[in-house]
Amino acid sequence: MMKTHIFSRSPLFYAMSAALLLTACGGSGSSNSGGETPATPKPTTIVDGIPAIDPLIASASQKLMADKKIQDIMAELNTAASEKQRYNQHMELVRIASPSRYENRMAQEVHRRFVNDWGFAASEVKTRADGNLPGSDVQIVDGLPVYNACVEIKGSYSGSSGAQSYKGQYPKVLIESHIDVVNPEVLPPEDKKYQPIKLQPITDPVVTTPAQLAAIKTELAFDANGRIIEDDNYARSSKWFATQDEAKAGGGVRMYVPGYSDAMGNTTNVFTMARMFKKYGIKPVYDVWLCGTAGEEGKGNLAGMKQLYGFEQDLGTGSNPLNFVANFGSEGGGTVNFTGSYRFEMKFKAPATPGAGPSAVEAMASTIAMIADLKTPSEERSDALKTTYTVGQASCEAPAAGSDVVPSCSLLVDMRSERTDTLNEMRAKIEPTFKAGMTAENTRYSKADGSPEAVSIEQVWYGLRPAFVNGNTANIALQVGWQAAQSVGVDNTGKVPSGSTSLNDNVPANTGVPTYNWSLASDVAGGGGHAFWEWGTRGDPKREAKRIQRAMMAVLMASGYNLSDGTVIAPALGPVGVRTREVK
Repeated sequence: MMKTHIFSRSPLFYAMSAALLLTACGGSGSSNSGGETPATPKPTTIVDGIPAIDPLIASASQKLMADKKIQDIMAELNTAASEKQRYNQHMELVRIASPSRYENRMAQEVHRRFVNDWGFAASEVKTRADGNLPGSDVQIVDGLPVYNACVEIKGSYSGSSGAQSYKGQYPKVLIESHIDVVNPEVLPPEDKKYQPIKLQPITDPVVTTPAQLAAIKTELAFDANGRIIEDDNYARSSKWFATQDEAKAGGGVRMYVPGYSDAMGNTTNVFTMARMFKKYGIKPVYDVWLCGTAGEEGKGNLAGMKQLYGFEQDLGTGSNPLNFVANFGSEGGGTVNFTGSYRFEMKFKAPATPGAGPSAVEAMASTIAMIADLKTPSEERSDALKTTYTVGQASCEAPAAGSDVVPSCSLLVDMRSERTDTLNEMRAKIEPTFKAGMTAENTRYSKADGSPEAVSIEQVWYGLRPAFVNGNTANIALQVGWQAAQSVGVDNTGKVPSGSTSLNDNVPANTGVPTYNWSLASDVAGGGGHAFWEWGTRGDPKREAKRIQRAMMAVLMASGYNLSDGTVIAPALGPVGVRTREVK
């Protein structure tokens, strides 16, 4: 039995407080500033979907477009050699099986490439193989290590006179995308750590079963070092197209591999940005961190972002211990509102003493029935933001041989809303039903809760994605991202999306850090996100290069940048980031 409430966008908005928006305005200048405080762009408003852009940001964008190092990077990104390098890197990384919360192999390979392939010193790699992140006050999430992969481009600010820090952490700007996938759900053995990349003509029907996928014999080939082999299959797969129709007419192929688009197509270009910044000696003012993050998918519980932002889910607050002043996600389309969720996995367990009495199956069924009768806040009040809840999965263990007793049943319940207050209202209704369903079943047989003859209950897992509504405020991250798109001429969406989504960005936005997101990949077609049959077909690499340029410019406008001519673009934000909890 399941009851699903359809979620729709509400016109209800609220404004962030000035304390959250200004991020300690009156911040630093550059290494040339001598500790002076230059003018800082201000948050503006979104009017009819269009964000107003502070003139300082518009000016900074013009300077970056004319900067010689940025132009040199773009010249390289548009060469055939760079286009091939990006494609090869994507294929070589996406095949590494990286289930959410078990991303250690992927992180290990990224760490290796940071140092051996992309020119970074070991000291510039900020994450560790064991999952520890120095400086954070959240290291373990849901009892597991967090396998982020982050590298730093050091800025000039920390060496300037009068530089400010938060408990020793100088200001940073973060750009990230996740390295985990939904499939496979569990970490395969070492000898199966690579997933095949199957090739199928795009004109053929999309596969619908694992057997159909396995029956495709054409695959990309890789050598013993994990490097792609440039054979005939490589030539077919690497060919790009401007449209899906052109792909169908020109011999285009689907490349089947989990994570192709969500999110390695984006994440690998975050690493390309890191490589370009390092190669061309890009010198921001504030430090810039470029990260492949863990735990975005499935039960990942946004673990990677919770570590980076010191977000304690039991408290619902972020300490921002590393002092990020702006956040850019690379797995979205400019969304500024973020749907939050509470997720529970509850296990109903059969009585310890067998007998003709309470049943785990019936206790779970009783709970589902109680949940189905509940009304959301928007069903009860016309002014409340709509909320969705669902019993996402109900499953039971098979009885032991020779027994008809079901040992346990598990129930997954999901609540979603853009507002924390409506989420809390729904949680206050649903959470008591877990115990009530158990009690109702025990009462049917006159058994006391907690007795050996009674059904018991255990909370196996709790997931939290914090909610956030941006309202009509054009925060600084939105402004620099929007302006960069206009300057570069890519992804000019016309209006800021009014809907909401659920991404890594939930964590920094809820913590108060100015946040914006975009896409960095270029696919002409794709499908099967989160499925075993996820696929994509390569799109125009020059569009991909423009998307990377847009991201570079936005990040450098936020962090500040030492231009090639010796002048400085001052940071767009003050040097002390926002937080909702002080570092322990």
